[in-house]
Amino acid sequence: MGSTVEGGPPAVFDWFFEAAYPASLQEDPPILRQFPPDFRDQEALQMVPKFCFPFDVEREPPSTAVQHFTFALTDLTGTRRFGFCRLRAGAHSCLCILSHLPWFEVFYKLLNTVGDLLAQDQVSEVEELLLNLLQQPLPGTQDSLGLELRNLTELVVAVTDENIVGLFAALLAERRILLISSKLSTLTSCVHASCALLYPMHWEHVLIPTLPPHLLDYCCAPMPYLIGVHASLAERVREKALEDVVMMNVDSNTLETPFDDVQELPPEVVSLLRLRLRKVALAPGEGVSRLFLKAQALLFGGYRDALVCSPGQPVTFNEEAFLAQKPGAPLQAFHRRAVHLQLFKQFIEGRLEKLNKGEGFSDLFEQEITSSGTTSGALRSYQLWADNLKKGGGALLHSVKAKTQPAVRNMYRSAKSGLKGVQSLLMYKDGDSGLQRGGSLRAPSLTSRSDRLQQRLPITQHFGQVRRPPPPMTPTLIPKDAPDPWAEEALDGSFLGSGEELDLLSEILDSLSTRATRTSSLRPSQSLDCCHRGGLDSCFSLVSAP
Repeated sequence: MGSTVEGGPPAVFDWFFEAAYPASLQEDPPILRQFPPDFRDQEALQMVPKFCFPFDVEREPPSTAVQHFTFALTDLTGTRRFGFCRLRAGAHSCLCILSHLPWFEVFYKLLNTVGDLLAQDQVSEVEELLLNLLQQPLPGTQDSLGLELRNLTELVVAVTDENIVGLFAALLAERRILLISSKLSTLTSCVHASCALLYPMHWEHVLIPTLPPHLLDYCCAPMPYLIGVHASLAERVREKALEDVVMMNVDSNTLETPFDDVQELPPEVVSLLRLRLRKVALAPGEGVSRLFLKAQALLFGGYRDALVCSPGQPVTFNEEAFLAQKPGAPLQAFHRRAVHLQLFKQFIEGRLEKLNKGEGFSDLFEQEITSSGTTSGALRSYQLWADNLKKGGGALLHSVKAKTQPAVRNMYRSAKSGLKGVQSLLMYKDGDSGLQRGGSLRAPSLTSRSDRLQQRLPITQHFGQVRRPPPPMTPTLIPKDAPDPWAEEALDGSFLGSGEELDLLSEILDSLSTRATRTSSLRPSQSLDCCHRGGLDSCFSLVSAP
């Protein structure tokens, strides 16, 4: 989700204005002030102010609290502009700022500042602030911005786990979806958070976070949509002949759907979301984001095994290979439907475009695929091919492998000799002395399995009872005729696995596929993918704020 314009948006925002409260549904809200004063976009001047009061002004009593909400405008090329609104207490007027940048908290805070200044009649200070912001250069195309987003937090607080899973399934099926709420801020947050659940994919269809009264007929559109409707307009919407529409009322926490979309998802994905969603929702940070990222990796991570990579040829996607994965499993049935989804097609096209431009990618979705093991070794052929594009890349990896293996094996043998001496000393220790843990090497078992488990358990209360303290440890002397635990065969088996040779090349490739810079590590309320000026489609991502 998001907007991308050629060369990036020209300024931080396009237009600021204040619209007065209309007397009726038929009256257009008059504009009280605007900046810049010479703004002349006639289409925006006529259409945008109507989005500032997306409720029944004749029936809905004015709110006693300030409300923040957003709306979205999409042109024929798919480019989106976002309107960030601040409805003043008493709903006497609405402050709005129009921008290509989906910076929710940034513009909400700006509107609060402007509202406070206008309340003190400091109009000149407002104009100076907006002028400075308008002249502020945007970050470069490669600069990352850590932005605070709280949309997903609003969703998990307002909606039950079961309904969130149902909403997620409906989004993946690209249904016609209506969200209803009496609170504008909650309504728009839930709409944007719904799109964020799809990361790294994007909602490619009609998106209207708050539907104004004059556009209610959009609810009868035959194509997929995601629309937010204020509760004061819900009755008028239900009077229309709506068929095959998924409707979620945030206030009553109910989900109405004529489909079995949850049943169409693989059972392991549904179980994952149901079991973990409430647990991670209660903790601050990116837990909810990570959970849905893992679900997406389980659903679509196999796309990497369907990439056809041949030296000197463009990378392509083999749909038949993708559909042939896990024959007979529920995931295969899901994939048969997924290949026809617009969000999946756009995702594959975006990945192929980056690969064939030589850019590559290593975002959090790819890292999650690797860590969860949802792809086979087929990706390694692409990694080798991509590395060979770099001058001397292949030779470097083979050189590292050849030089590192002997050194590592010598280190193991040296450690083995030293540990044999430790074992000999233990044979003559008296019974009261025990070997203390502190090394990274695996020592012979000195305690029973139950004792070790007792040591690992936290000393806390379980179901109202205090756990008994662990029994004292008593060392066990090893008989002279017992096999040597530090024999070379045992040492090699414990450190090197079943193979005789260290496959350092595989380890290096694995680390390359999962590496991430420290500067992009996650913090609470931070987006899962960084916002770049040249790639605003990635600015809406999974976020969970405290």
